[in-house]
Amino acid sequence: MSLFYKRGGQEEVDIWPGFVDALSTVLLVFIFVLVGFIASQIYLSRVILDKDTTLSDLKTRFSSVCTLLNKEKDKNAELVTKNDDLSKRIEDLNEAIETLQAMFQKEVALRKDENAEKATLLEKIEVVTNQLKDVMVALDAAHKDADEQKQAMDRIRRENLKLNELTKINAYRSEFFDKMQVIVDGREGIKIVGDRFVFQSELFFDSASDELSPEGARQVSELASVIKELGEKIPKQIRWILRVDGHTDNRPITGGRFQSNWELSAARAISVVKYLIKQGVEPQHLVAAGFGENQPLATGKTGDDLAKNRRIEFKLDER
Repeated sequence: MSLFYKRGGQEEVDIWPGFVDALSTVLLVFIFVLVGFIASQIYLSRVILDKDTTLSDLKTRFSSVCTLLNKEKDKNAELVTKNDDLSKRIEDLNEAIETLQAMFQKEVALRKDENAEKATLLEKIEVVTNQLKDVMVALDAAHKDADEQKQAMDRIRRENLKLNELTKINAYRSEFFDKMQVIVDGREGIKIVGDRFVFQSELFFDSASDELSPEGARQVSELASVIKELGEKIPKQIRWILRVDGHTDNRPITGGRFQSNWELSAARAISVVKYLIKQGVEPQHLVAAGFGENQPLATGKTGDDLAKNRRIEFKLDER
């Protein structure tokens, strides 16, 4: 391509292609520089972002370190205060130790002078101790004698109280006998044996039965009237009871509700006690006991002997 051309007979130089080439070169250089600049900017942005993140972490750690440092400062201040207190206490203790050492020295000096007196005092104490032992032995013997006398007096007092109570019981027992004798006088099947009233079982119960018959209920009602009248006269501090004892003969029981004479005798005594309570006698003054055939009045084998052993006994006694 020619760079020259003619205008009006004159030959001129054509610079446009060169200018375009130069401009293209400049543009390429500019684009290359711009791309490099943008790349460097991106790289720097990443570097700055990483630095910011690192800086933020460092700030957080620094804040934590500052917090810990403040806590340590507070602890250090407390330790300093405690150290001051301990130092003051140590000074006070040192002063106290010095005072005690001075007192100890004085005490040692005083004890040197007292050792001789102590030996003399120990001898005197030993003498007095021996004398006291002798006195204690004598007092112990006297005390034992006094205890024995006191126990003897207590026994005598208890026996007197018991004797007094027995005397009163005997007096009321005599009255009980008198009243009961009036009731049972002349009746068959009732007699007095020692200090007991003995009723034949046939007056109260049918054969092998523990249920009171109408006649038995009437007999027990009369007895209840006497007991209630007498109970109102006896002082409350006197402990008395009316014993109701059931007895049978020695013939064995066959069949029926009861398996032995013992059970039958106890059931009959309990039936009498229950009826007495029903008639108004206080239960704490009643006792029921069954003896079966074990305490016979007659040892024979006749019908009369067997009838004597089938009985209900009443006895006014102390509890």
